[in-house]
Amino acid sequence: MARRLTADQRREDLIEAAITEFARHGYGDARTADIAKRAGVSQPYVYALFPDKQALFVACHERVVERIRVTLVQAQQQTSLGASYETRLERLQRQWVEEQPDQALFQLQALTVTDQEVRSVVRAGYMQLVDEGVRLGGVQRQYVLNYMARAILDSVSLLLDVPSEYRLDLLHRDHVGGSEPTPPAGTGDGA
Repeated sequence: MARRLTADQRREDLIEAAITEFARHGYGDARTADIAKRAGVSQPYVYALFPDKQALFVACHERVVERIRVTLVQAQQQTSLGASYETRLERLQRQWVEEQPDQALFQLQALTVTDQEVRSVVRAGYMQLVDEGVRLGGVQRQYVLNYMARAILDSVSLLLDVPSEYRLDLLHRDHVGGSEPTPPAGTGDGA
């Protein structure tokens, strides 16, 4: 006999199912009927918990942002293990993408939503993560922004499963944040 879920457990299952559907189909094409089916609830139950698809998407976004924030905190707490904050953060970010690709894809999908109310929530979540990175890392905002740009590109590479030679090597940054990369020999670099 199946165990009976509490309302909170059903809400959690619904949010997780919605993250997957939004990640795979985007905000516009994800259907609440498919979200309900994935969560094992009825479509009217979805609307009993969330007034509309927009509210459900916002709840999903808040969940993913919180998980990213937890990753930032873990990276800061683990710097005592010898690795720098950035190195720990990069390893945790890569692990997060590999273990929970739908969450990473959801975050990328969130960046493409055109609904202005949703965009304002996504924008606020982004700024919150940047500020948290500054606070936890004890670094300047530009440092966090540079890291986030590289992390987004790395996430895309991992989600596309491209060969390693097409991925940004986050853990071996010879020229990031400082000097320009040295052009390969024979490329006509003006010398």
